[in-house]
Amino acid sequence: RAWQESVSLKELQRRGVCLLKLQVSSQRTGLYGRLLVTFQPRKQDSDTELPSNSFGPGDIVGLYDSAGQGDPLCTGVVTRVTPKAVTVALEEARDGELALDHERSFRLLKLANDVTYNRLKRALTALKQYRGGPASDLIDVLFFASAPRAFPETKPLEFFNGCLDESQREAVSFSLAQRELAIIHGPPGTGKTTTLVEIILQAVQQGLKVLCCAPSNVAVDNLVERLAGCRARLLRLGHPARLLQPIQQHSLDAVLARGDNAHIVADIRRDIDHAWAKTKKAQDKGERSHFLGEIKTLKKELKEREEAAMAAALSQASVVLATNTGASSDGPLKLLPETHFDLVVIDECAQALEASCWIPLLKAPKCILAGDHKQLPPTIISHRAAAEGLSLSLMERLAGHYGERAVRMLTVQYRMHRHIMEWASSELYGGRLSAHPSVAQHLLRDLPGVSDTEETSIPLLLIDTAGCGLFELEVEDEQSKGNPGEVQLVGMHVQALVDAGVKAKDIAVVAPYNLQVDMLRQHLCHSHPELEIKSVDGFQGREKEAVILSFVRSNKKGKTWLLEQ
Repeated sequence: RAWQESVSLKELQRRGVCLLKLQVSSQRTGLYGRLLVTFQPRKQDSDTELPSNSFGPGDIVGLYDSAGQGDPLCTGVVTRVTPKAVTVALEEARDGELALDHERSFRLLKLANDVTYNRLKRALTALKQYRGGPASDLIDVLFFASAPRAFPETKPLEFFNGCLDESQREAVSFSLAQRELAIIHGPPGTGKTTTLVEIILQAVQQGLKVLCCAPSNVAVDNLVERLAGCRARLLRLGHPARLLQPIQQHSLDAVLARGDNAHIVADIRRDIDHAWAKTKKAQDKGERSHFLGEIKTLKKELKEREEAAMAAALSQASVVLATNTGASSDGPLKLLPETHFDLVVIDECAQALEASCWIPLLKAPKCILAGDHKQLPPTIISHRAAAEGLSLSLMERLAGHYGERAVRMLTVQYRMHRHIMEWASSELYGGRLSAHPSVAQHLLRDLPGVSDTEETSIPLLLIDTAGCGLFELEVEDEQSKGNPGEVQLVGMHVQALVDAGVKAKDIAVVAPYNLQVDMLRQHLCHSHPELEIKSVDGFQGREKEAVILSFVRSNKKGKTWLLEQ
């Protein structure tokens, strides 16, 4: 915020965090009662594109009058960005009304979001002061004051999914038998999500209330998608604009919109709008004061009805799903009693800050953590914070201490040819991984419509560019790295795969540097719009039939950086 205030608006736009001289092109009510407004550049030509920017779905923005200074007219969440327009789900204006004249000129500014930081801080304070709540025994286990225990007797399970392999069935049985803690270590392609879904369904069948979390919206939505077809009563917390389209029907907003109270709430909102309109026409102070008092009463009734409906929806759900920070007690979960949840499940736990995990962990006596601590750790920008332990995830800390007492590893992978798997298995997973027969010998040429070529008949191709003059860019003051020669080489291999019949949507290009990702997109996206080009952390957890990896580094000093890390 400080640097935004000291920088000119034109410079903010150049940096991609501000869009100037916008006009309203359309507005409608959507996303369960929110006002959806689309903005485009204020030009006569309808083909005018937005300037280059970093706006994306889920970003929090402030809407300002172009001529105005100070606080925003209101805030909102970006729902969609195209080259020519940006759509925002606007929250209520500070004074309760918002005039969006199509003739007015506006600007949008990305806002710093300190909500996450405050929630992490509150969770750590609550942990420090925690006494006698549902998570007391769990806290002792997670800080090694006592060892994890199992229930004395458990019934044999009837699995919902009859196709689970032996390691998956063992992980499910072990997790349900543990009293406080179970960790599922899921290397790439081993069916970690499939295993978690089985655990959650078994827990629901046992009558348990489950809070299911992950560090990102994408990971939570993935679980919602997988659970949605299983008849469990789901409730997804979070702003609908941040959720995938098919998931929105399970959101709290959608459930409330379908509820018995929905028409009453809509009527009260309409009464509030009418009262606001009357205040604008009021002739004297007394009349205006009367209408403002009416609005205050209506807003109180609205809050009471909405909270009652939310509490009912939350209580009736068997599985509540949210991001780690979305499970905070300053959100809808404050409406539930402290002892409501029996089990917390955290997926992709190895990618989460430990502090974020404590937000949901304090809400139940037992947790099941799933992830792969041999892959990327949490992203920590501060080197000092990383050096002092913030980059060590909760999962890695616990797995290192308890080992087999708390951990079960999934050992059959369903994603890659055995030659691709072997190095990772021997170097990272103690040689314990095996390739399922369905993929062990699988080659690109086995796909429908793909011909037998050099590119499609081998599972793993390593290209040594040493001595070829493919050096990285030497750009002063540029933290990221790019290699134009490798961009050309990647382009040739993408084209060879497409020519052989591999669909562009089945190919991923991955690079460890954002500059290289940008250069690859500029070179390839026009000719192959369905090609997925991402950074290493942006692609983690996804899969494609063919992956091309551009390592980028090649210089006369022999510096690699990545390997040194």
